[in-house]
Amino acid sequence: MKKMLLLVGVILTAVMLYGCTPSYEEEAGLYELYEMTGDVNLGNFQYYTIELFEDGSLAVKSKGSQVGAEVYEEVASYRIKGDKITITTKVGFSNIKEVYDYVDGEIHMNNVELAEYDITFSAKFRRAE
Repeated sequence: MKKMLLLVGVILTAVMLYGCTPSYEEEAGLYELYEMTGDVNLGNFQYYTIELFEDGSLAVKSKGSQVGAEVYEEVASYRIKGDKITITTKVGFSNIKEVYDYVDGEIHMNNVELAEYDITFSAKFRRAE
């Protein structure tokens, strides 16, 4: 009887964990910057991509267009709920959450303010072809 209860407990735990883990099969893929306005624009980048993975993780990669520009790479997690995508980045013991629009399969960052650099911009990313 104890073995049966243990087996049922393990199965229920596995079902709960599987059910709580989102799968973003449809949304997963590479998104490329195609429009940027504000204090920074499209010409400031050689490339800027966001790759969404099915398991809710993502990778951001970008490189500035100026000579000697460094490659920027960051990993984070994301959740999509309705028309919003929430990106969560771990910084030390803290989590930084950013909420953007996810509209018609595109990521729209509207009026993003980077106060430490005194920069405001809007950017749009669409799935790479």
